[in-house]
Amino acid sequence: MQNFKLGICEWSLPLPGPSGLGIAAEMGLRGVELLLGEYEKGFPLSNPRIQAKYLEEGAKHNIEFPSIALNSMDNHGMSNPMESVDGIIAVECLKKGVAAAAAMKIPLVQIPSFVNGAITDDATLRNTCEKLRMACRLAEEHGIIIASENDCSPEDTDRMVEEVGCDNFRIFYDTQNYFLNKGYSQPDVLRKIHRHVVQLHLKDGYNGHISSSLLGCGETNFRETAEVIKETRCSEWLILENYYNCRPMSDLDSDPFALLARDIILAGEFFPLS
Repeated sequence: MQNFKLGICEWSLPLPGPSGLGIAAEMGLRGVELLLGEYEKGFPLSNPRIQAKYLEEGAKHNIEFPSIALNSMDNHGMSNPMESVDGIIAVECLKKGVAAAAAMKIPLVQIPSFVNGAITDDATLRNTCEKLRMACRLAEEHGIIIASENDCSPEDTDRMVEEVGCDNFRIFYDTQNYFLNKGYSQPDVLRKIHRHVVQLHLKDGYNGHISSSLLGCGETNFRETAEVIKETRCSEWLILENYYNCRPMSDLDSDPFALLARDIILAGEFFPLS
C-alpha cells in the first residue's frame, strides 16, 4: 500500500513564499499548499511573475504543490448573496483561483467556508453551493478539483455534494475544525464523509485555540482520527496546518522550525510516509 505524502500549508511554514520551499524540502516535506492571497492585495498568486518564481523554486527543490487555498473567502465568503459586495468579490476570487491553478498545473483548489463565509442555515448553504457549482464548471475544462473546507455536519455535507452536483467537487477535511467550531467528534465525522474527502489538513489544539498543539497532544482525539485516515486512505496528501510561529503554540519553543520538526516526527509516528 502506498505511503502518504506529507506537506504543509504555506501560511503555517515559518518562512512563507518561494524562498521557504528550500527549507520545506530540507526538513523532509514533499509539498506545500499555496495561498492565492487576499483580495485587498490583488490576489498575489494570480500574478504570472509570482507564479513563475514558485514553479522555479518548486522544481529546484522537488517540492510539489498539491493545492491552492482561497483563504480570502473567510473575509468575503461564498455564503453571501451573489449580488452583495462580498458575493461579487467571492466570485472574483474563485475565477482568479481557478486560473492560477490552471496556469501552474495545480490539481486542486481548496475553498474554506468560515468566519464571513460560514454556513449557518439553509440560505448560506444554498449561496455557497451556487458558487461552488460555478467554480466546478470553471475548473472542469482544466481537470481541476474544487474542494470545500467547512464544518458542516455529515448530513449537510451529503446535501452539499448533492446540491453542487459536479463530478469534480470534493470535501477538504480538517482534523480540528469540526470539534473546534461545532463540538463534533472528529473521527466520527471522517468515518461518515470519507468517501467525499480528497485532501486534508493535519492540526491539533487545546482550550479552544486553533492550531495550537503538536499532533496528538491536544483535545481533538487526533490519534483516533489518524487511525480513520489510515483505514479509509481518503487522501494521498497530509498537509500540516499548525501555527508554529503563533501563540499559544510558540510558547512551547521560541524556534518555530523546531516545533515544525517535532510535528514532522510525530506525523511519521502516526502515518507511513513516503
